[in-house]
Amino acid sequence: MKSTMPEGISFVIPCFNSGDYLVEAVESLIEQPHVFPYEIVVVDDGSNDQRTLRAISLCAGRAGVRIVYQEHSGHHAARNAGIDAASFEYVMQLDADDRLATAPELLEAGSYPDRAVKLLKTHRHVAFVHTMSRMIGDFDGLTISSYPCREELVLRKHHVPTSIVYRRDDAIRGGLYDPQVLKWGDWAFAVNLLAGRFRNGAHNAVVCISGPLHEYRVHSRGRRVSNAEVSEFDMTLLVVEQNLDLFQHHFQRDDCAENIARDVLASKPSRLDDLIRMATHDVEQALTVARQREFSLSSPFECLGIP
Repeated sequence: MKSTMPEGISFVIPCFNSGDYLVEAVESLIEQPHVFPYEIVVVDDGSNDQRTLRAISLCAGRAGVRIVYQEHSGHHAARNAGIDAASFEYVMQLDADDRLATAPELLEAGSYPDRAVKLLKTHRHVAFVHTMSRMIGDFDGLTISSYPCREELVLRKHHVPTSIVYRRDDAIRGGLYDPQVLKWGDWAFAVNLLAGRFRNGAHNAVVCISGPLHEYRVHSRGRRVSNAEVSEFDMTLLVVEQNLDLFQHHFQRDDCAENIARDVLASKPSRLDDLIRMATHDVEQALTVARQREFSLSSPFECLGIP
């Protein structure tokens, strides 16, 4: 079904005490060479830090930026509020401490959002578009999951970046972000989106625009959800229970949610798996990542929460 929303892209930035990083995030979006209409929806999740409040006030004065205010309800609720408030057919989330790349040599073929919108507009079988992520801040380099994704990998617990571009209608049909999923929320959101399309009879192709065109900030300021102590099995089980029809279809068996959740976790790629997949896509890139990690697939950077 064709959306009745205006054609363009809404950028959703959830913000809770993100300080000056918010200004960098907003500026990186404004500086993209836009072809399609766009808006930036900053969802203030009850910030009480003066530096953040000044940053929000500064961003509110920029053309194309809207601020949505809510009592502190958590980042999933903030993401959902942004999707609900979005004015355009396509949506991309950006964390308030991250950025989109603005280097001219990376944007010669156009901006990541514009290229993603063109793909989604032209190909209804594409569920979402993603790009690779380059880490900035306390560590510089590609994330180890920087290779093309597909539906099968998502359902086997492959990492899904926050910065995917998708149709607003698909997100709403799939159930949005689930506040019960305390960690791995972007993965859970992608599964919800795919499951909603599956129930609607749509295909679920995934397209990668290499880049890297998303910049993931590694820093010790504040607490990131990725560092929280949460049972991965419990969170995986929640997602499988809510989308059991899709997982049963993918694993080709009529089994209970608990058994399928165990299989999903067992098939989650290790860092070696990620590196091999990256090498299949781009050998030089994989060698560079291996050198950056000092040829170690865990530590010495685990403490930084580097994906």
